[in-house]
Amino acid sequence: MFSSKKLDPTPLGVPLGDLQAALAPTSIKASLMVNGLLARHEHYTIRIEVVPPGNRESENGPIRAVVQMITELPSKFVTMLKGREADATAAFNAFAGLGALYPDEGTIRAGSRLTIYEKDDAWKKLHLPLLFVTTVCGTEAILGGVRRVMGKEGNRGGDSEWTEDDFEQVENYLSRLFLCTRGGLGLTAEFGLTEGAICSTAGTRNTALFQMMADQPHPELGGGLFCVLQMPHQVTDEKDLQKVCMQLNKLEMAPQDLTPHFGAWCPGKLGYNPAYVSFLPNALHSVAPGIALNYAIWAIFRAKWASAKLEAIGLHL
Repeated sequence: MFSSKKLDPTPLGVPLGDLQAALAPTSIKASLMVNGLLARHEHYTIRIEVVPPGNRESENGPIRAVVQMITELPSKFVTMLKGREADATAAFNAFAGLGALYPDEGTIRAGSRLTIYEKDDAWKKLHLPLLFVTTVCGTEAILGGVRRVMGKEGNRGGDSEWTEDDFEQVENYLSRLFLCTRGGLGLTAEFGLTEGAICSTAGTRNTALFQMMADQPHPELGGGLFCVLQMPHQVTDEKDLQKVCMQLNKLEMAPQDLTPHFGAWCPGKLGYNPAYVSFLPNALHSVAPGIALNYAIWAIFRAKWASAKLEAIGLHL
C-alpha cells in the first residue's frame, strides 16, 4: 500500500491554507503543492511558491520566507510576445494591477513577490488580503487591459472606494519627511534620492515623483487606487528603456530583502524614464484598511532601491 506525504498548508510558517480557504468560494481551483499553492484559472495557472530567502539576515531583521506568485500565461498570449518581448512587456505592463510581466527561463511570465519578516504581524490584515486579491485579479488586470485595448472594447469604469480621509492619512505621514501636496482624490510627493534633494523645482532632478489617484479607473478592474512612482533617471532611447524595465521587473522577483512587489516597471511620463505602476482594486479598500499608506511607504524604499540599481548600470542622476 502506497502512502503519500501530507502537504504542508503552512510552508516555512506562511499559512497558505488560509489563502486556499479564502479561494474556495470562487471559481478558482486552489490546491496545495509542495511548499506552495496552485491556483487554476480558466485559461492560466498561478504558482504561489514559498521559498527561503537568499540571505535570512537583513537590515530589516531576519526574513522568515519569500512568497513568489508566478503565472503561466495563456499560450496564445505568450506567442503574441515572441520576438518583441521587450517592447510588448513594456507596453502591456502599463496595465499592471498587482503584478508584472517579466522574463523567466526563456519565456514571459507574470509575477508578484512578498518578502515576509520574522517580526511581521500583518498576515490577516495585509498579507493575506493582498495575496488573495492578486490571485483573483492580478494577472487579469494585464490580460484584460490588453484585450480591451486591442479589441477596442470600452473601459470598465467605476468610482473608487478610496476617499479624502485615506489621502489625508498618507499625507500626514509623508509630509513629515518629504514635500507632499494633496487635492481631492489625489496626492503628489517627491522623494529625495540624494542628500539635500527636496523637490525637482529647486533646480535638480534628484527626486522621485510619487502620485496616488483615485479618479483613474483601470480599464479591466474598474474603480480603485492608481499609484505611480516616476524615477528621474533618463535612458537614451525607447528601446533601451524597454530593456531597463524588463531588467527591473526580473530583479523584483528575487527572494531577497526587498519591498513587496505588487505592480510593474514600465516606461514613465517624464521622458525616457522608468516608472513603477500599481492599481489597487476596490476590493482591497475594505479588506486591507490602510493599504494606501503601506504602498506609499513601500514606494519610498523602492525609489532608493531602484536608484541604486539604475546607478549600477550607468544611469546616473
